[in-house]
Amino acid sequence: MQEKHTPQDDSRVALRLLIGGGALALAVVLGVSAALLLWLPSDVPSTPRAPTENTAVSATLGVAQVSTPTATASPTSTPTPYPTFTPSPTRPPVEWTQPTAAPDVVAAALDQPVGYSAEEGNVSRALNPLTIIPARARSTVITYTVQKGDTLRSIADKFGLSTDTIIWSNDRFYVNAMRVGLELNILPVDGVYHRVQGEQTIAEIAKMYGVAPYAIIDSEFNTLFNATPQTVLPEGLYVVVPGGKGSTEPIYWDPGVVVNSNSGAVGTGVNAGTTYASFAVGDPGSCGRQAVIGGSPPVNPPIWRHYVITQDFSWQHGGIDLAVPEGTPVYAAGGGTVIFSGWSTWGYGYTVVIAHGGTLSIYGHLNGSFVRCGETVTAGQNIAVSGNSGHSSGPHLHFEIRGASGTPVNPWNYQSF
Repeated sequence: MQEKHTPQDDSRVALRLLIGGGALALAVVLGVSAALLLWLPSDVPSTPRAPTENTAVSATLGVAQVSTPTATASPTSTPTPYPTFTPSPTRPPVEWTQPTAAPDVVAAALDQPVGYSAEEGNVSRALNPLTIIPARARSTVITYTVQKGDTLRSIADKFGLSTDTIIWSNDRFYVNAMRVGLELNILPVDGVYHRVQGEQTIAEIAKMYGVAPYAIIDSEFNTLFNATPQTVLPEGLYVVVPGGKGSTEPIYWDPGVVVNSNSGAVGTGVNAGTTYASFAVGDPGSCGRQAVIGGSPPVNPPIWRHYVITQDFSWQHGGIDLAVPEGTPVYAAGGGTVIFSGWSTWGYGYTVVIAHGGTLSIYGHLNGSFVRCGETVTAGQNIAVSGNSGHSSGPHLHFEIRGASGTPVNPWNYQSF
């Protein structure tokens, strides 16, 4: 029996064709994509692309055109990573333990002006080396010649030593009379420079200066490394005694004070009741033998204006230095007789000495005097003006008081400054 063909049957056929055509088109697209993926090299990374619409698959059966979007393909290989670089270690900043030059030296070198060379016809800069050799401690005893303007303190400071060491390293000399041209031994360290007298052992020398024997033996400044405390040193040998303490017996100018009593006896010093006295006979300012009249203790200040004590009384310095401008009035500390008025060759310059009976007062570094030899003065009388004469480091008055024996005594025992 022949089946009846209806329009619904035509529609079903058309629908089947449409579905079958779409499936076929989809298979073709998938096959082409797979072929392309297989064709690409494996070492080339796949770059994701923006989605695009595929070509529409249309049926020719009078059905509307249908478009299907294609999914974005995923990369099929691992991207090649960037090359790995080994990091370079960072060097720490250099720590300079010794600069090549002091900042002021560097600045001076950098400020050198640029000069023009006529011979070479070009501009050049003078080059100064900046490397400075560090100061090294001295290892030997040296000799220093006193220069104009030197003082015991300035010399000691120049070499980093104490004033005691300068004195203990040389023949005892009166500090105030230290003349230009005087040669001084300068030790590399504080201590004593000892000259061996007769037969002396190292132990005996060490005891003299209050140090251990091996302080002398082991010192790099001596050549005694194989010695023992009982080693006898040859006479005349000089030995550095590091840290040693020498004599503090007062050092003072002994110009020679001669006193004649009423009985004709001769002695030293100016004593109460003395009829005649002389001071530093032979010096230009000496008054020779003078009768002592009208003595009174030197208890009045020699300077009434403002002053500064620059050097006090000590075993090294037999007076007090009062710094004042040149031309400042100087007054007699007590009543008495002038026994010296003029120039002193012992470093005092223009000097006045007054005998007060049992004591003397000395006024040094003056700018001339107003009194004459043998003149009787009263306490507080203007006898001179201050100056800077003799061995002086600056304008000041050197004021001294000496006792009956002629040795310096502390002026603080007589008056307050």
